[in-house]
Amino acid sequence: MTSPPTPATEPLALLGSARASWFFVVTVFLTTVVQALVSPTVALLEGATGWPLPVPIAGTYALLILGCALQAGVLFLTQRMPRLTIAFVVAIHLALATGLSVPTWVSGMSLPISVAIFLGATRLNATRAIAWCAAVIVAESVVLLCWAMGAGESIAAAVGWLASQVMSLAAPAVGGTALGLWWSVKARRMRVAREAAESAAREHDERVAEAQRCERARIAQELHDVAGQHLAGLITLADAALKVAPTRAEQALELLQDVRDEGRFAAAGLAGALADLRVGGVVSSDATQDLRDLDELVGFWRARGAVVALDVVGSLDSLPAVVSATAFRGVQEALTNAAKHAPGAPVDVRVSRSPGRISVAVANAAAAPVGDLSGISLGWGLSGIRERVEILGGSLSAGEDVGGGWSLGFVIPVASTEAERS
Repeated sequence: MTSPPTPATEPLALLGSARASWFFVVTVFLTTVVQALVSPTVALLEGATGWPLPVPIAGTYALLILGCALQAGVLFLTQRMPRLTIAFVVAIHLALATGLSVPTWVSGMSLPISVAIFLGATRLNATRAIAWCAAVIVAESVVLLCWAMGAGESIAAAVGWLASQVMSLAAPAVGGTALGLWWSVKARRMRVAREAAESAAREHDERVAEAQRCERARIAQELHDVAGQHLAGLITLADAALKVAPTRAEQALELLQDVRDEGRFAAAGLAGALADLRVGGVVSSDATQDLRDLDELVGFWRARGAVVALDVVGSLDSLPAVVSATAFRGVQEALTNAAKHAPGAPVDVRVSRSPGRISVAVANAAAAPVGDLSGISLGWGLSGIRERVEILGGSLSAGEDVGGGWSLGFVIPVASTEAERS
């Protein structure tokens, strides 16, 4: 990461780089020095006799070139000291104009003054920029008028000469101020627009990242809800095969075939969820399961030897989709946990639709210990169901009953239909 430029080498902000700033300053210098040297050079080429100035020819040329170089070089200070820059270029111009007694020769040196005023206006507010422009015109007028009066000119002649000199300076100075203020407004608007665009880009990236996190969390929950069910089924089938293997080998082999088939189902479910992760947020086109699929869910576990009793009270067809899907996930999680922690124990599932709510209760009797099953649980199931139920304004309770079994129940509020109210 490169460090910011030091104040001594800081480029002009208007140009944006040190190379461009140097090119700009050198161009101003060359343009100014050509204009300043035109008059003495033409006079010499025309064969003027004698040199009217107290400073020799070589010294005059050296002073003019040095003055132009100082005026151009001091423009580098505009970024940090715009007021001092304007004062320097004006002072250099007036010093050469009055010191060499050739104000008309150095009229070309007003270019750096206009440039300094323009650059200063891009850094100052409108009031101060206009004030500095007026101060420059007044200072030039006062100093040149005093010089003309000191040279023995009459007041009328001095004022007439001064008017032409000041006008040649005032016009570009005023124009430079106006252009500098205009540039400042445009640059400010561009800066605000750029900051707004950067802020919008950051907000967009944050929203995309949040959407990706939510989608990955959804897929992880799907893995737990769906693949976890198949894994619990595998454990149930394997336990059954181990129990019958000593006396009924053929039946044990059939159960092992079921284990293989169930493993294929689990692998397919895992592959589907992992495919969602790889494509970055593409949702599966399969329809979401809900309470209308309870018979299929109960049949899944009955086919694997579980004893599941299902009791449905009321119509489930008119339930809101999100409520029905959440309730289904709750039953699915409860049956999966029962198969893992109490294999072979009977399970009772009761779903009741009443005016204003849907109630679900799943309870299993106690079973013989099955060992440590901590390694096959991600710990997301119950907390995930609780979050879904609470988001819908419902409540969930779960725990061990007095007989050593386990029960899970939750209630979700539902708006009553016209048929229920009648």
